[in-house]
This record gives sequence, structure tokens and C-alpha cells, in this order.
Amino acid sequence: MKQLIYFALLFFLGVSAFAQTAPNTLDPVEKEEGFQLLFDGKGLSPEIWQSSIEGYPVENGEIVCRKGGNLLTAKEYGDFVFRFEFALPPGGNNGVGIRAESPSKDAAYHGMEIQVLDDTAEKYSKLKEYQYHGSIYGIVPAKRGFQKPLGEWNLEEITACGSRITVKLNGETIVDADLAEFKDKPLPDGKEHPGLFRKKGFIGFLGHGDPVRFRNVRIKELNTLTDTEKKDGFTLLFDGKTVSPEIWQGDIAGYPVENDVIVCRGGNLMTKEDYNDFIFRCEFKVPPGGNNGIGIRSPGVEAPTWNGLEIQILDHFHPKYKDLKEYQFHGSVYGVIPAKRNAEKNDSLKPVGDWNFTEISAIGTKLRVVLNGETIVDADLQDYRDKPVLSDIRPKGLDRLTGLVGFLGHSDPVEFRNVRIKRQNAN
Repeated sequence: MKQLIYFALLFFLGVSAFAQTAPNTLDPVEKEEGFQLLFDGKGLSPEIWQSSIEGYPVENGEIVCRKGGNLLTAKEYGDFVFRFEFALPPGGNNGVGIRAESPSKDAAYHGMEIQVLDDTAEKYSKLKEYQYHGSIYGIVPAKRGFQKPLGEWNLEEITACGSRITVKLNGETIVDADLAEFKDKPLPDGKEHPGLFRKKGFIGFLGHGDPVRFRNVRIKELNTLTDTEKKDGFTLLFDGKTVSPEIWQGDIAGYPVENDVIVCRGGNLMTKEDYNDFIFRCEFKVPPGGNNGIGIRSPGVEAPTWNGLEIQILDHFHPKYKDLKEYQFHGSVYGVIPAKRNAEKNDSLKPVGDWNFTEISAIGTKLRVVLNGETIVDADLQDYRDKPVLSDIRPKGLDRLTGLVGFLGHSDPVEFRNVRIKRQNAN
């Protein structure tokens, strides 16, 4: 019996280890979202990196700052999500340069520097508040107290979208700033920052020779198609700049672009083209109590929920929704098919204020809804055509195989980005 338990334990540990994503690789959700690896754990490719490559040798699958200097990407980035892990030695000091103008110029001023620092070190006890870890150096102080103990790996995510810069450390938002607030004003450190309002530039590490370690370095460009999506035939429905009347119809004025994302302020925004079999992808962020929907297979802009089908977008944890019907929770096909819920995974929804990734595929009568990598609806609409529906009204979309796609708003400021679609042939 002991031997059986021993082998069962070994099997369990092996399965657990296999289930975890290996360092310097992308997990399945990141691949779907469009992240790209900038470091494979083996070397710093000159096709990806430039400048002080020799100052950052690769040791045991990690980038280690030795001589330091500026290690920047070979490519410029505008709107993006940059993720990486770092481990600090005692007193360690580095930085992440974003939208930097040139490897030869100080990114803290000719771009922006997001500070990487051992906040606990005595020698840094008298720094200015905008010099501590996560701060936009010289400009915006970060909230403190979320670093892990020295030597442990920290996960950081930096998002630049328009003039809004957000920094998350180990799941906590420590900076969320709109740089537009600093236009035509004296800056907090009293210095010139000519690169503060650059719209694009290089990204990388700004070392001082301290052996700070980095791994799992990856990036996602916003409101663009990845090379894979281009090959697969996806079309971009939003470029980060405008809700084009060549693509969209309906309440265009009710969906203004703010900091390179679509913000719902109105009603229904639908595509001008019909789609029958398709894969639709987008990212969304709901405010507390936020309510919207994704309409599909609607013949027009009016009443897509009932003339087509609506996939619900909702902060269903808000107290005002405590009496929802089962078909009203997030991801449900409104009035027809309840979404799968999972209390242990918070119903696969990220916390209010975080970005969620969803993919909706409608192939013939097969409908699938994925939320942050979890399939929450997997149904054949044919099975529901002759059944009594859950709501008082039967959506006409149950009988339709084509129609418009879009957003169904209630004026709640739900935000959208990375909106793209692919026509798909039914098998």
C-alpha cells in the first residue's frame, strides 16, 4: 500500500509540474491574446534586442544584469502590455524604459522609466516618493508594499495605452495614471522630460550593474493583429484611433475612443457587414456593476438581443444583480443558454477594472464562448430551437445563420480593445 501511495504521489507531482507553464514560454491564454516572447531562455536575439546585449548575459535561463547599460528592443512599440518577472538582490536597482527615443539617450527623460528597485534597502530610505519601485521616474509615485522578499520572483505588468500608463505588481495596481494631466504643468521633479508624451518607442531594461535577474519577458501589442492572426485571416475592427463608419454603424457617437480604447457611453454599435460563420475576439473591462453585451446574427441595429442573439457582458457579482436569472449571468446567451459558472475560479472573470479576453465562435448552429481561456458556453443552437426558452421572449437569432456583430450598451462605461474577427467556413 505504501508503495502504491508513493507512486501515486510521484504521478500527481509529475502531472502538476507538467500542468504548469515552463519558464520563458507562453501559456495557452497568452497565445490566444496575442503575446509574443521576447526571451526564450537561451539567448538575447539581435533580431529582438539591441544595444547593451553584452551587459546582460543569460545564466540558467535568466537574463542577469552584470555590466548593465540600456538593453532595448530592436522594435518600437506604441500601445502594449509588457510582462516580465524580476528578482532583486539586496539594494538592487534597475528600470524599465518604455517609449524610449534611442539607446544612447536616458530613457527616464527621453521616454519614461518605470523604476525597478529594492524598496527595503537602507540606502534608499530617503528617496523622493517618485523614485521607489514601480514609479514613473520623476513623475508618478507608485503604491508601495507589494514586493516579495528579496531573491523571490515578482511578476510585473506595464500597460501603455494612449496617455494612460498602468503598472501592476504581483496582481496589485500600483500606478494608474493619465499623463495628459501633466500637459503644460511643471513636473514633480522639476526637470525636463521631453519624451514623456512620446506615442511610441523602444522598451527594455536600464541597468546600473546590480545583478537584477529577469525572465518570462513577453509583450502584447494593442489594437493590432499578430502575425499568426494575419495568416489565419483575422480582420481588425478597431485600430485604437477611431470607430470607423466604414466598419461600424449604429450609435457610433455613443462609443468614443478614449486613450486608444472604445468606451461605451451609449447604445448599440454594430458592424456594417453581415457575418455567418465567424470567430470574434476582443478584450473588455467592466466598471463596478457594468453591463453590456455582444450581439451576433442580428439583421439590424435595432433590438439585437431579440432579433439576433446576445452574449452577456456583466459584472454579475455587483449587489444590484443579486436576483439575476440563470440566463443573465456573464457569458450567457441571453434568454436561452446559461453560461457555465465556477465559484473556485470566480466564474473565470477577472476583478472589476482588469481586462478580460473573450472569444466567440459561431459555426453553423454551433456556438462557443471562451472567457480568459475557459469555455463557458459550448452548445448547438439546433438543440434549443424546439425547446421553450428561459425568458419570456424567444430570440429570433436561434433561427438565423448570419447577421451583424457588435456591442449592446446601456451607457455603462464598459471598455473594449483588440477587437477582431475572422470569417470561418463551416465543416
